[in-house]
Amino acid sequence: MQGAMLNDAELNLLKAAVRMNMIVMGIAFGLLGGSVLWLSTVILLLRGGYDVGLHLSLLSVFLPGYSVTWGGAWIGLAWGFFFGGVSGAILYWSYASTLRERLAGRLLDVRDGTNELTPPTFLMSGNALGIALGALLALQLLLSTNWLVVRGTAANSPNAALLGQYLPGYTVSFAGSLIGAAELFAVAFVLSHVLAAIYNFVARERTR
Repeated sequence: MQGAMLNDAELNLLKAAVRMNMIVMGIAFGLLGGSVLWLSTVILLLRGGYDVGLHLSLLSVFLPGYSVTWGGAWIGLAWGFFFGGVSGAILYWSYASTLRERLAGRLLDVRDGTNELTPPTFLMSGNALGIALGALLALQLLLSTNWLVVRGTAANSPNAALLGQYLPGYTVSFAGSLIGAAELFAVAFVLSHVLAAIYNFVARERTR
């Protein structure tokens, strides 16, 4: 099916939709991140026991003020909302900005059909999504790893070092963070292409 050009009204509508969706995506990711951290902390507190939340409490290295306590749960909620919100907004903004440049080729023309009220269907760009998601995850790994290095706690971060089991060559060091970030980017890029291929197949089938 041929790509369709958007008129001025549709372009303005698209820009407004991108802004709105970026806000919604940020709020959604923020609520998800905050609620997951809050709920994880509360569950550990309710379970109790010796050295409750020993591993989760390591997040205090990255989240000042956080601890496995009732007060710390709410601080974790705030941090989770902040980082989740920023990540969601950046992810959507990066994807939408890249997609807009190739918009004509990413739109299935369904306006030639009998139903003019049928909304346009967008195809997902695997490259755009992969670059946005991969860069976001790689940046987070770089920042978190080198924050441990700057704090001087790299040698005392065995849990962070466990990532080396999944990312060969990764260590809690500057060089290791570069290797891990590159591998994480590659994994996210490949998964994004798989996701885009599945979504685009479904989108094309629905517009036939």
